[in-house]
This record gives sequence, structure tokens and C-alpha cells, in this order.
Amino acid sequence: MAEALAVPLSRKRLDFFPDFFLVGAPRCGTTAMSHYLGHHPRICFSRPKEPHFFSLLRQLQPQFTVEDYLNHCFPHYDPQRHRVLGEGSVSYLYDRTAIRLILDHNPEARFIVMVRNPVDLVHSYHARLVALLDEDVEDFATAWRLQSVRARGERIPKTCRNPFLLQYGEIGRIGKHLERLLRQVGRERCLILVFDDFVANPLRSYRRVLDFIGVPYDGRTEFPPRESNKYPRSRLLQRWLKRPPARVASFVATLEHQRRRKRLKKRSPLKRLRKWLLKKNEVYRPRPPLAPEMRAELLQSFEEDIERLERLLGRDLSHWKRP
Repeated sequence: MAEALAVPLSRKRLDFFPDFFLVGAPRCGTTAMSHYLGHHPRICFSRPKEPHFFSLLRQLQPQFTVEDYLNHCFPHYDPQRHRVLGEGSVSYLYDRTAIRLILDHNPEARFIVMVRNPVDLVHSYHARLVALLDEDVEDFATAWRLQSVRARGERIPKTCRNPFLLQYGEIGRIGKHLERLLRQVGRERCLILVFDDFVANPLRSYRRVLDFIGVPYDGRTEFPPRESNKYPRSRLLQRWLKRPPARVASFVATLEHQRRRKRLKKRSPLKRLRKWLLKKNEVYRPRPPLAPEMRAELLQSFEEDIERLERLLGRDLSHWKRP
């Protein structure tokens, strides 16, 4: 994922472009925060929440233009109603080139980073990759020990969008990537939220974000948690819905493009069917707990990065380092 975008994107004059990016980290509350922000009447939030345009999508489908990205993700933008635009692709935190491309189009862009105990993060993240079909090893300890093998390009699932996604140790080193982001964009344009604080007082975290992006408080007082621990009942059906064959994907994309040209606001029947099937294919089950020895191994692996985060935040995170 990192360093993959070598070709600069067009810098044509755009009518609009996102003002802020919720760039990570994964499994740190970004989905819930995006949901709350997306319902604010003055915020136009990307649909879908994570287009990954400047990272994963640009690698997989480089023919897409910035104009395609804006038309696809922000068709609901109303300049009379919306004050700011935003999106929430967590892959951008790990990709310095994605950040550079964003700054090329909006040098004043702001970035929100949510951080969490990396031990809990990677454990939850692995389960999410299983659900998304990027990972085919359901046992976390086994997947963790496959990292060096996969770094050599071996044992990569066919449905994995990018082998970097399977490097759990690198995904969990938020301090390292946050430090680089701060150097690249400047601390004054970054807001850092700690997952523990968000869970304890979501209203305070929500209002901090609104202040940071320059939007007035809308009076929201309820912050329902977002669903987690979702798995597909059928991996075959999930593969067709999430990773359809190229011809099918191209056909659907053509139909959607025609609908956008006709300025049809209502979601297409195909999209409604896909969403219904995805929902029906979901099953919820508890995530297996980490064995004490596995937790100790992860703590040792992430100890240095937790200390880096402590320095960056000026905050004691010693409770993260306890077994």
C-alpha cells in the first residue's frame, strides 16, 4: 500500500474537493465517527465511507480520475447546504503518497487520526479482514506468524486487495505512521483522538472533531455503537458481492455511470439488491479471545511503538502495556 502511487494525478481545477480526511487507524472507531459525521446537516460525507481512492483503488483501477472519485463518492453534495466535505479511508495513514496526492488538490486539507491499544487493534483488524475476504486464515495467531512468509509474496489469498494489508505488525504501529503524517502535513492540521476517550465520552470526541473542521454543533446527544464481529455466512456469495468478476464489475459500473449522467438520485435496484444480500449473508459471533501468551508476544512487539505514541501525545499509556 505505501509508496505505490508513483504517477501524479491530474491537478485540474475542481469545483469541490474534501476538506478533511479521517485517515485511521482501522478498528479505532472510525466507522462510528464517520456515521455520526455523515448525519450532520452541514457535512457532506463520502458514500461509501472508505473509497480508498488515493491508495488501494488507484492501484487496482488507475484509469479512475479525480473527477470520477468526486462524482461517485459525493453525488449528494449540495453547496447551499454543506459547509465541508470529508471521507474516511483508513489506508491513507500508511501511504505517504496518498497524503501527498491529497495535498496536491487541497493544501489546506485536515486529517483526523484515531488511535488504540495496538494489541486490541490488530486482533480486531484480523477478524475484519476475514470478513472482507482479504484474509483466509481465521486463527489470528497463525495469521500473525505468516507475516514474514507473506512479505515474500507467498500464502497471499487470491481475494486480498493488497498484500500489505496482511502485515499486522506494521498496521499496529500507529505511532510510526502518525509521526510521519505529522511531519508531512504539520501538527496544526491533525487531530488525534484516543479510542479509550471516544468510548468513554463520544460526545466530547464528536464535538472536538466538529471544532477542528469548523462546523457548528448540531445537538446530537445519542451515539449508538456500530456493529462489529461480522462474518460472512457464505464466503462464495461474499466473494461475488465484494469481488465480482471483472466483466460483471465493469457492467455494473457502466450502468451506474449512466444513472449518474441522468442525475438519478435514488439508489439503483442492483445496489439495493447487493446491500440486501450482504446483510442477509452477515452472521455475528464473538471474536475468540487472545491467549495470555499471545497477548504477551504482541505487547513485546508493540512496546516501542506505544512509547513513541506516548511521546507524540504527551500522555501516559502504560495501561496499554499491562498483560
